Amino acid sequence: MCQFNVKMVIKMEIVKNIDKAGRIVIPSEWRKGWGNKVLLVRISEDEVLIRAIKKKMKLTDLIDSIEVEVDDFTDTHKLREAIHG
Repeated sequence: MCQFNVKMVIKMEIVKNIDKAGRIVIPSEWRKGWGNKVLLVRISEDEVLIRAIKKKMKLTDLIDSIEVEVDDFTDTHKLREAIHG
């Protein structure tokens, strides 16, 4: 038996202004169902990934979802702290 994981990708780009405090407004349609926290991942100098946090994540929830460069994965407490803030 074959199993497939299919993930629907919706790509939508919009241009938003950054206010004097450095904030941007994420459209309410995008935020529906999100919790009150997001995970920001700086991919490069000019790219940032925003991932909604609907519940407290386990580190295994992030497997195959993002790529990060980390020197030492053995201290999972520090890694979890870096992810959750």
